[in-house]
Amino acid sequence: MVNSILKIGVTGSAGSGKSLVCSAFKRLGLETLDCDQIARQVVEPGQGAYNKVVSVFGPEVVREDQTLDRAGLRKMIVSRPELRKQLEDILHPVIIKEMVGQMETAGYGAEQACAVEVPLLFELGMERYFDVIIVVTAEDDRLAERISVRDGVDRGSAEKMLALQMSQDEKIKRADHVIPNRGNINALFSAVSLLYKKIKDSKNQRLTKKR
Repeated sequence: MVNSILKIGVTGSAGSGKSLVCSAFKRLGLETLDCDQIARQVVEPGQGAYNKVVSVFGPEVVREDQTLDRAGLRKMIVSRPELRKQLEDILHPVIIKEMVGQMETAGYGAEQACAVEVPLLFELGMERYFDVIIVVTAEDDRLAERISVRDGVDRGSAEKMLALQMSQDEKIKRADHVIPNRGNINALFSAVSLLYKKIKDSKNQRLTKKR
């Protein structure tokens, strides 16, 4: 069944508004998935990825309730590229496998489509999992400000996190569509609705030509 599903990848820099765009897709009736949420699921206590992370990074990354200190891990890897790669090597294959599984088993309704929030879509070469890729953009100052507020870090740390990611310009070059987030939620949701109609119309035209 998943082969007939329209699979939309939503990516963009940290703080760009990917979650808002996926919320808009959800309102339109699409199934939505969040790779950050999947990342939390695969490192719950008792999961294989959890055990590997603790083995590599030590008990200091475990909270009193035995869950992983994800914020502490993020701070740890910002200035240690070798640790970042170790963490990615453990988590990314597991996250991708779980994402594909959830896309296959989601309960699709009238809209035979899903939108998946994937922060590192291009960095991980995940283009092949999607029919359409959307990049959400925002002004650089807003990105750093949102990360600082969201993660409770200073501006310098937020900018370091952004520096670890692919630039917005490069993501735009690789995207099928771009949605600018200028801070107006109504305008953003309207843009998503119009774009989804365009994507569906394009898919229907291709299917008609094949008949």
